Amino acid sequence: MNEHPNIERIKREYQAFAEDNFEGLGELFSDDAVWHVAGDTPLAGDHIGRTDIVEFLRKLAHDTHDSFMIEVHDILANDLHTVVLAHTTVKRDGECYSADEVHVFCMSEAGLITEAWGFTSEPEGRGQFWF
Repeated sequence: MNEHPNIERIKREYQAFAEDNFEGLGELFSDDAVWHVAGDTPLAGDHIGRTDIVEFLRKLAHDTHDSFMIEVHDILANDLHTVVLAHTTVKRDGECYSADEVHVFCMSEAGLITEAWGFTSEPEGRGQFWF
């Protein structure tokens, strides 16, 4: 059975992030995409538009001294949604955040990400880590 094309697209997104290829990462988002970050951390809020999203992700990599590691366990996809099951580990200022996460992406007919959310198994840990 062939993989859904959105699985390959999301794999490219995670690879681009891992390689600090933010230009390539930006190509996977629609111009008006929205990245939602829930919670009460300095990261919380909506990042609107390709440029804002890419800068948000670039800042994550910079602020964590490129220690932001995402181990993808599985990717599920159809024409409208792609879901990533992953384990994230991040180190910053001598602290470590490690949690299972679910990343949900809405996809356009053109295969671009139009909206994204991330959910963590450790919401309190994430809050403490970023303060």
